[in-house]
Amino acid sequence: MFIIVKYGNNEELLCNPGCAVVNLLTSIKRRVGYANSNVCIDLSDETGLIKELDSHKHDYASKHLLSHNTYILVEKQLLPSDDVDMNDGASTPLPPNYQYIPLLEKYKEIFPNYKLHVAEVQKKRKPRSSSKSPSPAGRIGSKSKKRSQNKIKK
Repeated sequence: MFIIVKYGNNEELLCNPGCAVVNLLTSIKRRVGYANSNVCIDLSDETGLIKELDSHKHDYASKHLLSHNTYILVEKQLLPSDDVDMNDGASTPLPPNYQYIPLLEKYKEIFPNYKLHVAEVQKKRKPRSSSKSPSPAGRIGSKSKKRSQNKIKK
């Protein structure tokens, strides 16, 4: 099991994704020369889809990266933002915005269809609850009420 990480002047690293994401990213940083810097790195696939590995630091990297695939090393930079969400009259800070910069020179020539993008996160919708109780206890309770009402009438 391996992945190829492209960076710099079309240089390649052969990496084993069979470890925790934090260990893989630390190894990549050390091997490409960013070991003693505050540079935050991530990977993108050949289409430019950012893998957002730093949000899954304790997962196995093989859960998020396919074996035998090629990935491009990207730098993740926090964009300064003073914006606040003013819905509901209360100010809530907006989630941080990031800028991603490919660390592969001439990436457009090597991967012509490469366009950096982040996967859209779909909000989970709560299913509508019906007025009927889905549990057997709710159904039994309503039947027993009807039975007791019928007994009273007789």
